Amino acid sequence: KAFKTYVHTVVWLDLEPVSKMACADLRFTFRFLTAAEIENFAKDETYFIDPSLADGVRAGREVCFAALEGDRLAAFGCYTLGYVPPEQAAGAAMSFPADVAYMSYGFTRPDYRGARLHGYIMGIALQELAKRGITKLVSIVAWTNLPSLKSCWRLGYINLGNMVTIGSKKDALFGFYPAAAKNLGVRFGRKALKAV
Repeated sequence: KAFKTYVHTVVWLDLEPVSKMACADLRFTFRFLTAAEIENFAKDETYFIDPSLADGVRAGREVCFAALEGDRLAAFGCYTLGYVPPEQAAGAAMSFPADVAYMSYGFTRPDYRGARLHGYIMGIALQELAKRGITKLVSIVAWTNLPSLKSCWRLGYINLGNMVTIGSKKDALFGFYPAAAKNLGVRFGRKALKAV
Protein backbone atom coordinates (compact mmCIF):
# COMPACT_ATOMS: atom_id res chain seq x y z
CA LYS A 1 0.00 0.00 0.00
CA ALA A 2 1.47 3.34 -1.03
CA PHE A 3 1.45 6.32 1.29
CA LYS A 4 1.15 9.90 0.19
CA THR A 5 2.67 13.10 1.47
CA TYR A 6 0.35 16.05 2.11
CA VAL A 7 1.59 19.61 2.61
CA HIS A 8 -0.69 22.26 4.07
CA THR A 9 -0.06 25.79 5.24
CA VAL A 10 -1.32 26.40 8.77
CA VAL A 11 -2.95 29.84 8.99
CA TRP A 12 -4.16 31.87 11.96
CA LEU A 13 -6.53 34.84 12.22
CA ASP A 14 -7.16 37.06 15.24
CA LEU A 15 -10.40 39.00 15.61
CA GLU A 16 -8.73 42.43 15.47
CA PRO A 17 -8.15 42.67 11.68
CA VAL A 18 -11.80 41.76 10.95
CA SER A 19 -13.56 43.29 13.97
CA LYS A 20 -15.39 45.88 11.86
CA MET A 21 -15.73 43.93 8.63
CA ALA A 22 -19.10 44.24 6.88
CA CYS A 23 -20.40 43.50 3.41
CA ALA A 24 -21.86 46.50 1.58
CA ASP A 25 -23.78 44.31 -0.90
CA LEU A 26 -27.32 44.41 0.47
CA ARG A 27 -28.39 41.36 -1.54
CA PHE A 28 -26.84 39.14 1.11
CA THR A 29 -27.72 38.27 4.67
CA PHE A 30 -25.14 36.56 6.87
CA ARG A 31 -26.06 34.13 9.64
CA PHE A 32 -25.51 30.69 11.16
CA LEU A 33 -27.41 27.83 9.52
CA THR A 34 -29.57 25.46 11.54
CA ALA A 35 -29.09 21.70 11.37
CA ALA A 36 -32.36 21.39 9.44
CA GLU A 37 -31.19 23.94 6.86
CA ILE A 38 -27.90 22.07 6.43
CA GLU A 39 -29.80 18.83 5.82
CA ASN A 40 -31.94 20.59 3.24
CA PHE A 41 -29.00 22.20 1.42
CA ALA A 42 -27.09 18.87 1.52
CA LYS A 43 -29.75 17.42 -0.80
CA ASP A 44 -28.29 19.63 -3.55
CA GLU A 45 -25.07 17.86 -4.56
CA THR A 46 -23.63 21.06 -6.07
CA TYR A 47 -22.93 22.34 -2.53
CA PHE A 48 -20.74 19.33 -1.62
CA ILE A 49 -22.21 19.34 1.91
CA ASP A 50 -21.84 16.12 3.88
CA PRO A 51 -25.25 15.54 5.53
CA SER A 52 -23.48 14.44 8.74
CA LEU A 53 -22.50 18.09 9.25
CA ALA A 54 -26.03 18.57 10.62
CA ASP A 55 -25.25 16.06 13.40
CA GLY A 56 -22.15 18.06 14.36
CA VAL A 57 -24.24 21.24 14.52
CA ARG A 58 -26.86 19.55 16.71
CA ALA A 59 -24.11 18.27 19.05
CA GLY A 60 -22.49 21.72 19.27
CA ARG A 61 -19.19 20.55 17.70
CA GLU A 62 -19.71 22.44 14.43
CA VAL A 63 -21.21 25.72 13.28
CA CYS A 64 -21.88 26.76 9.73
CA PHE A 65 -22.03 30.44 8.78
CA ALA A 66 -23.58 31.44 5.48
CA ALA A 67 -24.22 34.21 2.99
CA LEU A 68 -27.72 33.92 1.60
CA GLU A 69 -29.43 35.77 -1.20
CA GLY A 70 -33.05 35.34 -0.21
CA ASP A 71 -33.41 31.62 0.44
CA ARG A 72 -30.52 30.74 -1.89
CA LEU A 73 -27.25 29.65 -0.30
CA ALA A 74 -24.53 31.72 -1.99
CA ALA A 75 -21.55 30.70 0.15
CA PHE A 76 -20.78 29.19 3.53
CA GLY A 77 -17.98 28.39 5.94
CA CYS A 78 -17.95 25.62 8.55
CA TYR A 79 -16.12 25.84 11.86
CA THR A 80 -15.17 23.02 14.21
CA LEU A 81 -14.96 23.66 17.94
CA GLY A 82 -12.49 22.02 20.31
CA TYR A 83 -11.19 19.01 18.42
CA VAL A 84 -10.70 18.17 14.75
CA PRO A 85 -10.63 14.47 13.83
CA PRO A 86 -7.83 13.30 11.50
CA GLU A 87 -10.10 12.91 8.45
CA GLN A 88 -10.86 16.67 8.58
CA ALA A 89 -7.23 17.76 8.80
CA ALA A 90 -5.13 15.84 6.27
CA GLY A 91 -4.74 12.83 8.55
CA ALA A 92 -3.61 14.71 11.68
CA ALA A 93 -6.01 15.30 14.55
CA MET A 94 -5.92 18.84 15.93
CA SER A 95 -6.99 20.51 19.17
CA PHE A 96 -6.63 24.09 20.33
CA PRO A 97 -7.53 26.48 23.16
CA ALA A 98 -11.21 27.26 23.90
CA ASP A 99 -10.99 30.71 22.29
CA VAL A 100 -10.01 29.20 18.91
CA ALA A 101 -12.15 27.56 16.20
CA TYR A 102 -10.97 25.55 13.21
CA MET A 103 -12.19 26.73 9.81
CA SER A 104 -12.88 23.30 8.32
CA TYR A 105 -14.66 23.92 5.06
CA GLY A 106 -15.83 26.74 2.85
CA PHE A 107 -17.62 26.89 -0.47
CA THR A 108 -18.88 29.61 -2.78
CA ARG A 109 -21.29 28.76 -5.59
CA PRO A 110 -19.62 29.42 -8.95
CA ASP A 111 -22.11 32.14 -9.93
CA TYR A 112 -21.18 34.12 -6.77
CA ARG A 113 -17.41 33.82 -7.11
CA GLY A 114 -15.56 37.11 -7.36
CA ALA A 115 -17.82 38.83 -4.80
CA ARG A 116 -15.33 38.00 -2.00
CA LEU A 117 -18.03 36.22 -0.03
CA HIS A 118 -15.56 33.66 1.35
CA GLY A 119 -13.62 36.45 3.03
CA TYR A 120 -16.72 38.20 4.30
CA ILE A 121 -18.04 34.96 5.75
CA MET A 122 -14.81 34.27 7.64
CA GLY A 123 -14.59 37.82 8.97
CA ILE A 124 -18.24 38.20 9.96
CA ALA A 125 -18.37 34.65 11.35
CA LEU A 126 -15.42 35.44 13.62
CA GLN A 127 -17.24 38.56 14.86
CA GLU A 128 -20.28 36.39 15.67
CA LEU A 129 -18.16 33.64 17.22
CA ALA A 130 -16.56 36.28 19.47
CA LYS A 131 -19.94 36.52 21.23
CA ARG A 132 -19.29 32.89 22.25
CA GLY A 133 -15.74 33.63 23.42
CA ILE A 134 -13.99 32.51 20.22
CA THR A 135 -11.65 35.24 18.98
CA LYS A 136 -9.24 33.33 16.74
CA LEU A 137 -9.41 30.97 13.77
CA VAL A 138 -6.92 28.34 12.73
CA SER A 139 -7.05 26.41 9.50
CA ILE A 140 -4.99 24.44 7.06
CA VAL A 141 -4.91 25.18 3.35
CA ALA A 142 -3.23 23.02 0.74
CA TRP A 143 -0.05 24.89 -0.08
CA THR A 144 -0.96 24.73 -3.78
CA ASN A 145 -4.43 26.28 -3.27
CA LEU A 146 -3.37 29.80 -4.20
CA PRO A 147 -6.89 31.33 -4.44
CA SER A 148 -7.72 30.27 -0.86
CA LEU A 149 -4.35 31.41 0.44
CA LYS A 150 -4.79 34.76 -1.33
CA SER A 151 -8.17 35.15 0.39
CA CYS A 152 -6.52 34.36 3.74
CA TRP A 153 -3.75 36.92 3.28
CA ARG A 154 -6.26 39.59 2.18
CA LEU A 155 -8.22 39.02 5.41
CA GLY A 156 -5.16 39.30 7.63
CA TYR A 157 -4.40 35.66 8.39
CA ILE A 158 -0.80 34.97 9.34
CA ASN A 159 1.24 32.03 8.09
CA LEU A 160 2.30 29.73 10.94
CA GLY A 161 4.28 27.42 8.66
CA ASN A 162 3.69 24.20 6.78
CA MET A 163 2.27 20.98 8.15
CA VAL A 164 3.51 17.84 6.41
CA THR A 165 1.70 14.54 6.90
CA ILE A 166 2.65 11.18 5.49
CA GLY A 167 0.06 8.42 5.26
CA SER A 168 -3.58 8.74 4.25
CA LYS A 169 -5.99 11.67 4.48
CA LYS A 170 -7.81 9.78 7.20
CA ASP A 171 -4.83 8.80 9.32
CA ALA A 172 -1.29 10.09 9.11
CA LEU A 173 1.53 7.77 10.13
CA PHE A 174 3.98 10.63 10.51
CA GLY A 175 3.60 14.37 10.78
CA PHE A 176 5.77 17.44 10.96
CA TYR A 177 4.01 20.46 12.47
CA PRO A 178 4.95 24.15 12.68
CA ALA A 179 6.40 25.31 16.00
CA ALA A 180 4.57 28.66 15.69
CA ALA A 181 1.23 26.83 15.81
CA LYS A 182 2.31 24.73 18.79
CA ASN A 183 3.37 27.93 20.60
CA LEU A 184 -0.20 29.22 20.19
CA GLY A 185 -1.62 26.09 21.83
CA VAL A 186 -2.48 24.08 18.71
CA ARG A 187 -1.81 20.37 19.22
CA PHE A 188 -1.43 17.91 16.38
CA GLY A 189 -1.58 14.16 15.86
CA ARG A 190 -1.31 12.01 18.96
CA LYS A 191 -0.85 15.10 21.13
CA ALA A 192 -4.25 16.51 20.15
CA LEU A 193 -6.69 16.43 23.04
CA LYS A 194 -9.84 14.65 21.95
CA ALA A 195 -13.05 16.36 23.04
CA VAL A 196 -15.14 14.42 25.52
